[in-house]
Amino acid sequence: MRIIVVLGVLLWLMLSWFANSIGLKADENDTAYSTNILPNAATTSSGKDNFDLPGVDKGTGVLTNNSTHNGFTITCETQIDNACGRAFNGELESSRDMKVSASGSLINISGTDDAGTSYVSSEAKNNGGVQLTSNHSFQNCESAASLFSCGSRNGAMDSMILTQSIKDKDGNVLATMTTTRIDDAGYNANSVKGTDNLIYNGLGAYSYEWSWQGNDAEQSTSVLRGPNLLGAEVVFEYPTEDYEALTQVEQDNINEALGTTNLTESEIWDVISGIEESIAMKIYDSGVPENTQIEVEINEKLEVVSVKSSNQITEVVKEVIKEVKKKKTIQTIKKEVVSLLTAKKQKPATLAKAIIEETKQEAKEIKKENTKVSKLKESIDKVDAVVKDPAKNLEVKSIIKLDAMQSDSNINLIAYNNKNFYKNKDIYLNQLVMFDNRQIYIQTNLNNYITNDPIGIKDRALYEINLNKQRLLLEIQELKNG
Repeated sequence: MRIIVVLGVLLWLMLSWFANSIGLKADENDTAYSTNILPNAATTSSGKDNFDLPGVDKGTGVLTNNSTHNGFTITCETQIDNACGRAFNGELESSRDMKVSASGSLINISGTDDAGTSYVSSEAKNNGGVQLTSNHSFQNCESAASLFSCGSRNGAMDSMILTQSIKDKDGNVLATMTTTRIDDAGYNANSVKGTDNLIYNGLGAYSYEWSWQGNDAEQSTSVLRGPNLLGAEVVFEYPTEDYEALTQVEQDNINEALGTTNLTESEIWDVISGIEESIAMKIYDSGVPENTQIEVEINEKLEVVSVKSSNQITEVVKEVIKEVKKKKTIQTIKKEVVSLLTAKKQKPATLAKAIIEETKQEAKEIKKENTKVSKLKESIDKVDAVVKDPAKNLEVKSIIKLDAMQSDSNINLIAYNNKNFYKNKDIYLNQLVMFDNRQIYIQTNLNNYITNDPIGIKDRALYEINLNKQRLLLEIQELKNG
């Protein structure tokens, strides 16, 4: 079977050494491609965009927090002049941290294959493996370091964050990716296009989320100084045929080939995707030119048997392929990918315990004189290697550090329970002598204060005036009555 690698755009990386015994995932010959699935699909390309992508601006005006513009949701942490940015002249201009986002279904999406035949996505088709390819163009020249003078240029280069996710029917994230860019970019011929791919070979792909966020490095409080979005699109790729689920026997055979136990069908494809990505990145990191297509054929024993390329393969790439062919390298890749998958499923406390025990065992095996600090560092490094979720990463590290403190014989908090940290000393032994019976405010008391208070004087005067008024009214009434 073949791995297809297109550098710059990683397409279906098929690593199916068990191809003869199971139904295959989609490859480049049975894939349907949609048009833009973002809400701006019908918007004309911006005149400032050099790549003819669908435009994002439809109309002019301020973009307030939690508002909608051209089908996109606009949000930000900080509004400048009561706005996250503005839509103007074919672009969405960000102020400090404006985010442009969209979401939608991946079911009933129309697409065509290379022959022009039409298909419609479904849950059964999506189970065969899907991909989101995002393209967006931008301007980013409002920086003192920019080669293109525009706007209120000042300070460091601004950044932008592209995120896209694939979710299941219940809204759980199945796959996600984030790319941060600080490219220098102007308008028209000087605009820049970013391309990001998200591949998911597991089961249950049902919906997507996409967002682009422009961040002003200087965090200006008065002007629009962030990067600007000129155009965007997301293309959805899915199999043209319904995916046939693996039998239990097939799952057992694949688990045996992977050296794993009890992986579900979706988890099996997660492992395969991870192996594919690892091999692809090894080739990519070797310095292959952009848009080079490489086909790697792998047999049932997970051995690389041939490599073909659209361009001449450099000696460096040949060395990478030679390394990938080694059984030890593949086994290492499999171990790393399975560790990531296992960590994703485990609870933080369980994961922390496993990492601590693994670190201790490794120290025994290599018979190394290891301090507790170095062991702790090794455990923390393992967390970074296998736990990619930021919140879970922090929680696991906290548990490991607490365990290190509790297990260190040099740190025994119980010994401090009855320990005096300060020497006792009575500093006020004859407090009766300190009594002072002098009257400081002899002529001052509450009654005197009330008597001389201006407001009290005014109230008493008004009271007396009102009292005299009532008395006069009574006397006048008596005179009328004769």
